[in-house]
Amino acid sequence: MVDLPRLGRKGTLSIATVLTGIFLYGSTTALNSKDLLGWNCAISFTSNIMYAVLYGFTPELFPTPQRGTGNSLTASCNRIFGIMAPIVTMFANLQTAVPVYTSGALFLAGSLLVLLPFESRGKAAL
Repeated sequence: MVDLPRLGRKGTLSIATVLTGIFLYGSTTALNSKDLLGWNCAISFTSNIMYAVLYGFTPELFPTPQRGTGNSLTASCNRIFGIMAPIVTMFANLQTAVPVYTSGALFLAGSLLVLLPFESRGKAAL
């Protein structure tokens, strides 16, 4: 998908991210454990595509002298927010789907941010 001329990395990342958000929203409709398992499989599949493209694309976004710092800051933010998810869950009302809706909204917003008009493919790094 990343090598398709019109789609590329940004399109693949955006589509995988929006699908992850949509599948998160869909998971709130599950009425039994089999339904939830199906939604979770879809979420895992699309989020793995998203992370694969993201971690391949992120290093190119930073100029060569700052690439190590940029990658480490990006990875650190990912880990910190990954740690925050269970902490938010401890204080959230688990009788509602609001945390899932919030997460889905963040994925949808992220899919739009990916489409900002910057492309590093074919450009020399400084």
